[in-house]
Amino acid sequence: MAEQADPGTTNYSMAELMAVAMARALEAEDGNLGGVGAAAVVPMAAARLAVLTVAPNLWWFCGGASGLNPTFDNLPRSSADPKAAVGSTGKKNMLDVVDMGATGKWDWGFNGGLQIDKFGNINMIGIGPHDKLKLRGPGTVGTIWTGTLKRPYLYSMHHAPRILVDRVDYISGPGWLDGGTSRADVIGRDTLGPQLLFTPICVLDFTEDAHQLRLKSVHPGYDKDAVIANTGCELVVPDKVPETPPPTEQELFVLRNHVDRDGVLKDVRATVG
Repeated sequence: MAEQADPGTTNYSMAELMAVAMARALEAEDGNLGGVGAAAVVPMAAARLAVLTVAPNLWWFCGGASGLNPTFDNLPRSSADPKAAVGSTGKKNMLDVVDMGATGKWDWGFNGGLQIDKFGNINMIGIGPHDKLKLRGPGTVGTIWTGTLKRPYLYSMHHAPRILVDRVDYISGPGWLDGGTSRADVIGRDTLGPQLLFTPICVLDFTEDAHQLRLKSVHPGYDKDAVIANTGCELVVPDKVPETPPPTEQELFVLRNHVDRDGVLKDVRATVG
């Protein structure tokens, strides 16, 4: 049964740690344009935090609220909330957003899924046979853009064998497809494929040649054995796996005073198992 992910401290929640880890990764996107989807409270916090810390020239689009570079300090629970557009430098209509996604004009973006497999493919369609789904998802939505994004970033608020699987039931968002050169062979676009996967207990990346999930760091409160036990696919596990650096006092101060004054991230459910 799924349990609340516990960082082993009361100094921060696991969702806060995930937001900080995502924000640090966005330093590599400083000056680039990207976005987050509708149910993306943690990536929203990460993008806003990144702008205030490591990526001041980051450009980002906030989902359904259509805000470009919002400056909210009370974190909305969904990017579809009109409050997610507070302080934006501008807004885009959804037709323009879809056009940018379809033509590969986004540099980066965050995507999640009902399932994510060892090659970073994501499934938002459903679980089980298509004519008799055990669980129906929202559909491809914006996940298909993982085929056009230059650098997709993946995340899941739940780390469990039923979610991190050997092979997704359906590919609504292409990762590295079958690994190796298959993504480039099929998609044929100038995209680098999924970069990182953030979960409540670890950060994963992908091997350079086979493009298979590899354990990059383990969050405080867990170890690599816990990651392996709660993952439904084979991971590449280095001999030495570092701990994800916990949030600094400065990062938490900025996060709690300039991004999430209401403490939304303290109540976000992040689970393991």
